[in-house]
Amino acid sequence: MLVFSWTTHLMGRFLKALVMTLLIMEITTIVDLTAVWTLLAELHVPQTFVNIALAISVVGLVVLTAFVFRRAMRAERRLESGLETSDWEDVSLTVSQAVMPVNATAPGQPRPVLPAHLSPSSRHAH
Repeated sequence: MLVFSWTTHLMGRFLKALVMTLLIMEITTIVDLTAVWTLLAELHVPQTFVNIALAISVVGLVVLTAFVFRRAMRAERRLESGLETSDWEDVSLTVSQAVMPVNATAPGQPRPVLPAHLSPSSRHAH
């Protein structure tokens, strides 16, 4: 029963990433192939060159699909593990960087009081 639960869990993650990838790449493929065909058709390029350009474009789309799928799997793993942080949030802040900007407070929270030399009124008093 434990093996079945683990494989179901893994397949759920795989299917979620696959569906997200297919939705993104479907739109990307339609736009890309239409743009390549339209541009080359407007330039009156022979059909052989149009087909070659479309084939090269498809190869690029396959590579892009693999990249998007890997990113989707990484995102699904991160969501399942409960970590909703990005890579830059792992960096520790110094004391001067940890000061919250005035407009970044949550609703209902008191705003931080700025020192007199940093308050907006003192900057514009001259």
